[in-house]
Amino acid sequence: MAYSVLIAGEIAAKNIDSLNKFGKADFPVGNGHVVALGNKSNVKGENDVYNVNIPANDADLASGIFYMVNEPVNVLVNGKYSGLTDDPREFNIPDGKVFTMYKPMVGDEIVITEDGLEGKKNNEGVTNTYVVPECGKTKLKWAANDTGVSLAYKHVGDTYVSIGNERVEAYRFICVKA
Repeated sequence: MAYSVLIAGEIAAKNIDSLNKFGKADFPVGNGHVVALGNKSNVKGENDVYNVNIPANDADLASGIFYMVNEPVNVLVNGKYSGLTDDPREFNIPDGKVFTMYKPMVGDEIVITEDGLEGKKNNEGVTNTYVVPECGKTKLKWAANDTGVSLAYKHVGDTYVSIGNERVEAYRFICVKA
């Protein structure tokens, strides 16, 4: 199974430390996934860690505080990511592991590979131009509009991410709601 690759291009969280947090989920997540911020962890040694949740209902989507998972893929030895493979699409975060995340802000520019999105850009004659959170999922999904959600990215172009000798289909987005 291929996981998503997130390229956090020009994002406010690179310059504003308070937009960066540590999270922990009781479900697996991948880079580019969106989680709802919960309470701070009460586990010893996790003073700055927040428990995160999957968006559960329409109220969560409309008013939730969402964070984008952005855990660095660590190169450990001889170009191997996390000691397993040199392909970042094989990297995910298992449940219970602490990871980094950031609060998206309007104007943030990102690139996400196709594996990181639910649905299709062109679906039954409708061209979806947004990606938004979805109830019960951590991946962003393609949508025709940005109504009923508190986080939305607008599609601004198609691109590719080079991984080894392969060009992986990806999409450029700009945050229009946060």
